[in-house]
Amino acid sequence: MPNDVNSEDQPSMAVPFPTEAELFAAGYVAIPTEEELLAQGYVPIDFSNMPDVADLVTEAGHPFPFHHEIIKAGYVPISRRERRIVSRPRMGQMYWIDFPHDAYAPEFVNEHPGIVIRAANSLHDTCIILPVTSAQQKAGTNFHQLSKNPNPKGQAEGRIAYVVCDHLYTVNINRLRPLVHNGKAVFPKVEPNDLTAIFVIVQKVLGAAFAPARTAVAAGAAPGQAQPAAPPKPLGPNTLTLKKK
Repeated sequence: MPNDVNSEDQPSMAVPFPTEAELFAAGYVAIPTEEELLAQGYVPIDFSNMPDVADLVTEAGHPFPFHHEIIKAGYVPISRRERRIVSRPRMGQMYWIDFPHDAYAPEFVNEHPGIVIRAANSLHDTCIILPVTSAQQKAGTNFHQLSKNPNPKGQAEGRIAYVVCDHLYTVNINRLRPLVHNGKAVFPKVEPNDLTAIFVIVQKVLGAAFAPARTAVAAGAAPGQAQPAAPPKPLGPNTLTLKKK
């Protein structure tokens, strides 16, 4: 009987596993030994934190394994406290933002793309970002639809990107990680006309928020009407006075 090329008896061609450097670039590190954990102070490992490796390929051109396969091979996601970028974020750049995992609605939670609207001055500084989403936004809310999705993957899939302009977040740059395209980190920027439109909306949002406060402050600082002077008290019998010559 001729061999069936689709038979399960045929040995499967194993896809080479990514190198340690490629795994680190994708967001994984080797699981530390007990001795290393004791030396550094034990920190619980969060296996649920899944870096986005769906569109990554190795230098040899092989697709990245699934998250559970990487865990099984002895690697864990890098702590979000580890800095993932080597240059300070610039205004208008898009990054993945690791929002707080215990956020309350309508705060953003977990990873979302974000646009930097105030650059960091150094790798130890903070920056201000606005979240970006592909979810349809309600008319009348403070959002801006980008003319072009900066995310190469989203752009290829025809996803519309909306910037939520009334959710300003000041974040440590350790919360930022670069987007990945064709296996490499990329740092796309929004179009200049989009950035201008975003700042107009942000200015409107902040102006509306601070207008009542400015009015109250101005009213409190306005000089009041002069109070009439109190009549002088009559001098007592033992009051010492100086007579004019």
